[in-house]
Amino acid sequence: MKLLSLFLLSALVLCASLPALALSVLAVSLEQMSIRSELVFEGQVLSVESTLDPDQVGIHTFVTFRVVDVIKGEYREDELVLRFLGGTVGDIRVAIADSTFPAVGEEGIYFVESLSRFQVNPFYGVDQGHFLILTESRGQQIMMTRSRKIITGFIPEVGTEETELSRGIVQGVVVDDGSAFPLGVTAIQFKQKIRELAQR
Repeated sequence: MKLLSLFLLSALVLCASLPALALSVLAVSLEQMSIRSELVFEGQVLSVESTLDPDQVGIHTFVTFRVVDVIKGEYREDELVLRFLGGTVGDIRVAIADSTFPAVGEEGIYFVESLSRFQVNPFYGVDQGHFLILTESRGQQIMMTRSRKIITGFIPEVGTEETELSRGIVQGVVVDDGSAFPLGVTAIQFKQKIRELAQR
């Protein structure tokens, strides 16, 4: 068993020297995420900690959130810890392409596919289910994608081909096209939309 663990750790270190491990993610829609996610919540990231597994064959990153508002699902605690595959411990780094850890201090809205089943990334559709909240100077809270594109509206669901790969932005939203002063969807409007879609 020790020999197997040593072999797996060696393979892990070798993979860690690569830019990132590949992860194919299917495109999903906002409606799909709203209906199928076990939990959707607004939160703030309190801590991000990467650890090497006790058997030394993998790295996981644990992200602790302060739960501000439960938008869909049942969760009664003030804090929530989610586990992601990958991270950095010492000289060992494992990165998963298209899977981004939330950053300490960020505020956002998060779609959690399952609270009981371990996945490479717990967000539904990986980065598609990871949204950021930007607080403007006037105090207005505006929604952004994980890639920091401002969400300016919604479009009717048109259906998603099961073989279509994600481009990192969920279907069903409109993002800023580069205009100087985009009118962003507020966090309140975004949460209202999720609740409407989850009822379908």
